[in-house]
Amino acid sequence: MCAILDANTFSRFKDPTDNDMKPVWKWLEDKNGKIAYAITEKFEAEWEKGGMNHMRDQLMRSGQLKLVSEGVENLTNELIDRIKSDDPHIIALALIAGIKVLISYRQGDSDLFADFKSSDLVNGKVYTRKTHAHLLTKDTCP
Repeated sequence: MCAILDANTFSRFKDPTDNDMKPVWKWLEDKNGKIAYAITEKFEAEWEKGGMNHMRDQLMRSGQLKLVSEGVENLTNELIDRIKSDDPHIIALALIAGIKVLISYRQGDSDLFADFKSSDLVNGKVYTRKTHAHLLTKDTCP
């Protein structure tokens, strides 16, 4: 299974003492989980700003990063006026790659949560804390 890592979670994801991220790391290491990433201007800017370039490379080397780029930029542009949040790139990646889990911070963007959960869009789930570990399944990425 793949999940998308929201930029507001980067600092927590990189912190090995963050209890809410421990199930995510266990899923990556033990259940063939992968973080989905698109080579688009928006994703690259967010990951660079969040100090995630080294982490991205590490995830790539370990086989824990799934690159999905074809069509993401075009769909991102189409979604701008159709969604509530300012994260059309995340919704586009989820739709193109069939990803149903977003890893985000509990004090995060409620508009993104609504868009991601909307049955008209992704119809997905949002992982915000360790009690949501059940969302991180062993299935492989689509």
